[in-house]
Amino acid sequence: MSLVARGKLAIVLLAAALSTSVAPASAAPGSPVTVQAGSGTVSDPWVPMREAHTTCESTTLFGNYSGGVHRDPIVVLPRGTWIGVRYITGDGRSADVLWHNHSQWGFMLRSCFAFD
Repeated sequence: MSLVARGKLAIVLLAAALSTSVAPASAAPGSPVTVQAGSGTVSDPWVPMREAHTTCESTTLFGNYSGGVHRDPIVVLPRGTWIGVRYITGDGRSADVLWHNHSQWGFMLRSCFAFD
């Protein structure tokens, strides 16, 4: 076998070995990674986010949430406003959301939106 033929064979064998030895990525054994991977917590947010819409007649988007209290109102959104939810706070009362129309992040009452 010529030197060129041996080189081509080595490349083909190496490519075959690499393609069979790399396992597919997964979040947990047997669970494929998806765009919604994550638990929806501050330390493991949904990436990129989960789609939702506001359900209360008017819903305030706040700049901060701490100790169970929303602070620093940003804007009041009407029912049906399209948002993205990054995570729900540990107490389950608020969520970190993105107001799509203005690319504005903030916190919103969990009781005032529903996932699409």
